Amino acid sequence: MGRQSEKGLKKRRSRRREKTAPEAVSHDYVKDQKFYEELLEFTVSLANKLQACGAETYRVEDTINRVIRAYGVEKTDAFVIPSAIMASLEPETGPVVTKIRRLTSGGTQLDGIEKYSALCRRVCRETPDIPVLRRWLHETEQSVRPYGSVVYYLSAFLIGVGFGIFFGGGLLEAAAGGVCCAATAASLRFMGKLNANAFFTSFVCSFILAFLANALTAVGLCKNADIATIGALMLLVPGFLFTNSLRDIIYGDTMSGVNRLVQVLIIAVALVVGTSAAVSLARHIFPSIGTGLTPIAHSIPIQCLAGLIGTLGFGLMFNMHGKGVPFALFGSVISWLVCSLLLEAGLPEPACYLIASAASSFYAEIMARVRKFPATSYLLCALVPLIPGAGIYYTMDFIRRGMTAEAYARGMATAAIAGAMAVGVLLISTAFRMWGVWRKRKK
Repeated sequence: MGRQSEKGLKKRRSRRREKTAPEAVSHDYVKDQKFYEELLEFTVSLANKLQACGAETYRVEDTINRVIRAYGVEKTDAFVIPSAIMASLEPETGPVVTKIRRLTSGGTQLDGIEKYSALCRRVCRETPDIPVLRRWLHETEQSVRPYGSVVYYLSAFLIGVGFGIFFGGGLLEAAAGGVCCAATAASLRFMGKLNANAFFTSFVCSFILAFLANALTAVGLCKNADIATIGALMLLVPGFLFTNSLRDIIYGDTMSGVNRLVQVLIIAVALVVGTSAAVSLARHIFPSIGTGLTPIAHSIPIQCLAGLIGTLGFGLMFNMHGKGVPFALFGSVISWLVCSLLLEAGLPEPACYLIASAASSFYAEIMARVRKFPATSYLLCALVPLIPGAGIYYTMDFIRRGMTAEAYARGMATAAIAGAMAVGVLLISTAFRMWGVWRKRKK
């Protein structure tokens, strides 16, 4: 009787566990060719969503490898470039399965990176069956929603206002920069609907913002057209793209790095042509516009506050949501505070930006582990004040005026700053990745 009662108790407990177990978990798979094809299809679709949101190359490749290995397939390969994904898996029995997916468009969606990365972790933890995988991906896709038009234009206005003050402008320059940046955002949205290429889009948008800044100066609504232009130009400067291209090259993702670097050069040339044409036309129409005005030397606290406002604009533009927004914005204060203090101490500019970007990367990695989110959101926001927007603008202005030597010197200094930022981020992120590998092997 005692044994029978024990058996009955075990059966009842087993039934309770089956009722309360996660609905998705089902490990009794019939792993035939169709299963592996569907698994790879889901994995590539998830990686494509991440890539479309602006995730790093190594994150996209790591997502493919982790998901496939979670289902017991050790032989897997992934090759990712900004415009395409190639992935394959080789089961113990059966032929190799291969998928290729091309990415035609994309942008930076921080909320999407976080949610799709969380989905990857959930899939690896629970390994559900294929129908549930599809449902989870669909639910995640539906939950990633960009802000509406009001927030979109507000974020652009904040970028212009914040960096108008950050680069040495007054209230008039800040307001003019905000108006020019909002007009640029409208142009970007319009050109996107027409599927215009990156060169033409950058040319048109830079022309509009530079001409508008000079026109506002001509009618007395702004004193320094250069500062207003720089503040609005931050929306178009491919600072993140250049930094990520160098990171990819240093990480060994040479194809992705070179691809992004070519995009940077194309956009830079378009910005030079568009801005130079607009400024030349505006100075011809409005010859009374003053040039060479000295920027205002704001104190470090005002610079940090202005940088935070501009970073908030970028955060909203990049669809950043959730409780982590204040922590991400605080990273911008840390980065510029470190950089400005080192500059005042007399260190060379590249060294200051290297240390500041390393501090930003360290903060991003710590916050990512504390809040269980990708470090990308925190890192991008922390790097915003370090983007050398003024250096890029003055390089273009020297080219416009035919001052080749000055343009070369300023351009090389700007490239050195961007390269130093990439190295600073690389050192810290590589150290954390090596530490993670060491911990896994130790366990």
